[in-house]
Amino acid sequence: MLSVENDREEAGARSPERQLWCAVVGRALQDAMDRIATVSGTAERLRIREDARAWFLRNSPDFRMACESAGYDPDHLRMRILHLIDADGTTRAAE
Repeated sequence: MLSVENDREEAGARSPERQLWCAVVGRALQDAMDRIATVSGTAERLRIREDARAWFLRNSPDFRMACESAGYDPDHLRMRILHLIDADGTTRAAE
């Protein structure tokens, strides 16, 4: 029985849905750290970065659902990402 449960867990870790949510969270992190792939100008780049940072700061139900769907603990991930944002030289107004 344990083998069947492990097989299901491994299959869930590779599911297309989980991979998609991992990509969503990963893209938001890249945007928050100003690693934006292509943008037309400085103002647009700044808007994308600030939107991504706000998504992590707000700790909204959408953020929590995305994390959980990706297999991440939302509280742990948020804490680590906010630390990265702080280390990047940006101060947060509030958590």
